[in-house]
Amino acid sequence: MLVRINSHRTPAILSRRATLLAGLGFFGCGREGTHQRVDPALGPLIPSDTTTLVGIRLDHLRKTPAWKQLFPDNAPSVLDGLAKKSGIDVKETVHEVLYCLGGRHRCGLIRGKFVDEGPNNSGMEPQLKMEGAQKFPYKGFTLIGKEEFAATFFNSSVVALGNAAAIRAIIDNNERKNAVPQALLNMVQALPVAANVYAVSTSPSIPEGGVGGVRSLPLTLKSAWAYADLTTTASIRAEGEGTTAEDAKKLVDAFKALTSLLRMTLKPAQKQMLTVLDSLQVVQDNAKVKLQADLPLETVLDLLKGIDLSDKLRA
Repeated sequence: MLVRINSHRTPAILSRRATLLAGLGFFGCGREGTHQRVDPALGPLIPSDTTTLVGIRLDHLRKTPAWKQLFPDNAPSVLDGLAKKSGIDVKETVHEVLYCLGGRHRCGLIRGKFVDEGPNNSGMEPQLKMEGAQKFPYKGFTLIGKEEFAATFFNSSVVALGNAAAIRAIIDNNERKNAVPQALLNMVQALPVAANVYAVSTSPSIPEGGVGGVRSLPLTLKSAWAYADLTTTASIRAEGEGTTAEDAKKLVDAFKALTSLLRMTLKPAQKQMLTVLDSLQVVQDNAKVKLQADLPLETVLDLLKGIDLSDKLRA
């Protein structure tokens, strides 16, 4: 059964620590050499109870024509809040940001270049410049910050962020060698390499606080993924899978209701959201619901204004 809907027509230390370590089309998935992946140094640190991963591949974005538009020099960007709170120059030094959500603790894992190369810096540990930060030890690691927000380096290129309890839990999990959520890693590997920003989940739900007045889904989804290819434009693809075709139909109906509600409540200043709604297309294929949209980068930049990525790390 195929049901097509156009929304405009129908209303996420150095020695010991080093051991811790529009892509392929609407219906396509990654192949060897062309798929996305979680950095091998970050994967082992993902908490075992994580149900959702949100990744940002800054190393890939830097190579695209869109980089200067997304993160202009000396201008505000969506990364500023995270940079200010963590003390990390995200735009210059970070390769990959990975948010681990849905478990007991939220946390962020970052891979980057935090120590300058060269003989004069050999053996130096990276530093964080966090205002009012304190240092407190835990099992051979040094946490920097406060109980409500802290960071620690697992080696010279990997740092974990979150509240102090989340950081301690990562250290404990790694020490006990708890299994990482392999199903999530497999979902990431099924995405095309052009997935500059992505989210995968084995327990999808409406974000905390709701969307457009909708606070819950009328069904339980088995899994969901979404990604944006920001190479030149914003090419967005997403898929959610229910248990049955009837579940998928409920999701389509919920989507129609949500878009209709958003259209009625949008203010004139929110015309960029109207552009998004006009671009969305939804396809139901048995138990799956797939979404696509192709948007100008300027529209995405407008939507990102005011978003603080460090909020994702709040307990």
